Amino acid sequence: MELLEKLGSPIPLANLVLGAIFENAAPPWVQDADELVQSPDELPSDVVSAGEVLGLDADGVYEQLVTSWGKVDTAARERVGFAGEAALVSILNECADSRVDHVSTWSDGFGYDIAFAQGAASAHLEVKSTTRIGRFTAYLSRHEYKVMLRDPCWVLVVVRLSANLEIAAVGSVPREWIAAAVPRDAGSFGSWASCKLEVPGEVIEDRVTQLGVDVASRLPPWRPV
Repeated sequence: MELLEKLGSPIPLANLVLGAIFENAAPPWVQDADELVQSPDELPSDVVSAGEVLGLDADGVYEQLVTSWGKVDTAARERVGFAGEAALVSILNECADSRVDHVSTWSDGFGYDIAFAQGAASAHLEVKSTTRIGRFTAYLSRHEYKVMLRDPCWVLVVVRLSANLEIAAVGSVPREWIAAAVPRDAGSFGSWASCKLEVPGEVIEDRVTQLGVDVASRLPPWRPV
């Protein structure tokens, strides 16, 4: 039905059909297409054949894949990202005498998602979540990075969720690794606004020590898989 509603759009029918396959049928490999398919030559043969039937060559199929993957990835990151934040907030709220503010629900200006305090422990948590196994990709904004540089309480928290979006593991990424991994501005006329970080499993530290020993022990530790 959604495809029929788009038939009056300026998008060619072949792209509408192929886009519907990538975005709605969502073959499993599409989730990691940015890593698995980096040129038309790396497209699966069945997808190339489907494109030929629709009148698209390999370049046309690849262009549609890039467009569709962006939509799939953005939608998945928003859904998984909010679920990870909400699940972590729920656990933190169970901790006695804790103060938890899910600031990202009412402002995107802080450079982190959750403010936590309990006794002497204070942490500003920038939360990145995933349901993937064996790969952790984080998108970091320039603003988040600049907050990291000036805020000693800032910490990048990584959350792995199960298929039903329950917390399976929690860890953190050392700020020293982040500082070494982000892009460098090459001149005075341009600067990066956001970046994609592929975080190796061995870099991620178990739990989040900035929360204090008692609270950190409540979180399932990160284990490379």
